[in-house]
Amino acid sequence: MEILLTILLTITITVSFFIIRNLMKKNELLEDFIAKQSEAIGACDKRLKEIDDKGMFYADDQVGFFFKEVQKIQEALNEFMLK
Repeated sequence: MEILLTILLTITITVSFFIIRNLMKKNELLEDFIAKQSEAIGACDKRLKEIDDKGMFYADDQVGFFFKEVQKIQEALNEFMLK
């Protein structure tokens, strides 16, 4: 009886180890993905500010509307950046 319990415990611990290891690998991949997304959002935000550093697009009526909408989208994306 004691040997059976030891075998079951060993199997449970071994399976748990592989499950935890697999979950940690997946978690690390997702962390890397989120970090890359955050960097991309930051780069887009920086580039958008560089494009309109003089305010020319923002002031133009026809282009200004489109530019304001792009800025709204960028502001929404900025909410997802890592702080």
